[in-house]
Amino acid sequence: MKKLTLSLIAVILFTIYALGWGLDELFSQYQSNDQETINADELSPYISLGTYLAKNIDQQSNTQQFVDSWEDTQQLSLTVTSLDEFQLPMSLQQSFNQGEPLMLESDENISIHFILPKHQQVMTLVVERSLVFKGNDKIKITLTLVFYLGIIFILFIWLYPLIRDLQALKRGAKVVGNGDLTHRINTPKRSYITEVQDEFNRMANRIETLVSDNEMLGNAVAHDLRTPLARLRFGIEMLQDTDDHSKRKKYENRMNSDINEMEKLVDVLLCYARLEQNMVAIDKHELNLLSLIHQCVDAFKTPDNNNSWEIEAVSPPYLVLADEKYLNMLINNLLKNAVQYSKSKIKISLEQVDGQVHFSVEDDGVGIPRHKRQDLLKPFCRGSDSNEITGFGMGLAIVDRITQWHNSQLFIDDSLTLGGAKFTVIFSQLAKT
Repeated sequence: MKKLTLSLIAVILFTIYALGWGLDELFSQYQSNDQETINADELSPYISLGTYLAKNIDQQSNTQQFVDSWEDTQQLSLTVTSLDEFQLPMSLQQSFNQGEPLMLESDENISIHFILPKHQQVMTLVVERSLVFKGNDKIKITLTLVFYLGIIFILFIWLYPLIRDLQALKRGAKVVGNGDLTHRINTPKRSYITEVQDEFNRMANRIETLVSDNEMLGNAVAHDLRTPLARLRFGIEMLQDTDDHSKRKKYENRMNSDINEMEKLVDVLLCYARLEQNMVAIDKHELNLLSLIHQCVDAFKTPDNNNSWEIEAVSPPYLVLADEKYLNMLINNLLKNAVQYSKSKIKISLEQVDGQVHFSVEDDGVGIPRHKRQDLLKPFCRGSDSNEITGFGMGLAIVDRITQWHNSQLFIDDSLTLGGAKFTVIFSQLAKT
């Protein structure tokens, strides 16, 4: 919106200055040209009248008495003064003494002076400018109208792209509101509301993702809850049909296990909902990524875990700006995914390249087909349909959300060294060393 405000101010100031200056120059030129025409044409009746009056007054014995009898009007008046009091430059005295009328102008009127040679006096006929410059008011009104119409026209030229973009935004909002969540607004290169259009497209992407995820969540929850619910129903029926204490204990343990499984599912759903709805506060500060990785790997090295771990770190230190709690969650989910799908080997790599830190986790499992990689970032999607793989398929979806929060990138590739899958997170926000 800053671009919109600045451009509007610039257009208004430029329009007022340019139009005002141009019309002022036009009026000045017209007035200058018009003055010459007035002197030659429109003043001629008043010059003739003054010449006639001057001859008659000069024949009178008492010139002042004649002037007093003249009926002055608001726009035309007559006076007589002594020639000695009428001072003129030497260049004008000769022509004036020979009887040529002299015209002098002021902002209010035009004075036409005539010599009365017999009485050595000067008769002055004062003519109101409005009598002579009758066309100026019309010109002023016309130029004023042109000025405002010019401002409106230029502002319309400026406003047209804005109106066009706002109409496109309105149509886009209506289309999305009617259920077409795939609709996006094309952003012209020269748009005043680029930020608004980009935010609209991001909002539409977000809504489409949320609706898609909710639909998938509903299907997945129904699927994952159906099995433990069926076992619970079976267990309740068996409890009702037996009085054997050992069998009842067995069925109760199985039912407790099913309830625990459903509680875990609910916990995972609540965790993902908080991530999805941004109901968390990200507290970024300087963290040593290599140190966090060692801590997480040590937690996975248990007696029942036979995987061999390899950590390869090139060009340390690896200081990133991140939230420690969520960065730990990201690392643990990637490691847990590798443990679930690996056969015996897991490799972790760290490398600093062009101001970015590349963190990779590889395994020697079966890998991930290219067409399934993007789906793995959705909730309740798993890389294998095998019943031997535990979990709800939420780990990578959580990793993807945390990666987005940290303005990082997540890539899924094939491991060239181990033959399985390779997950790489690229951190671009590094701490200053």
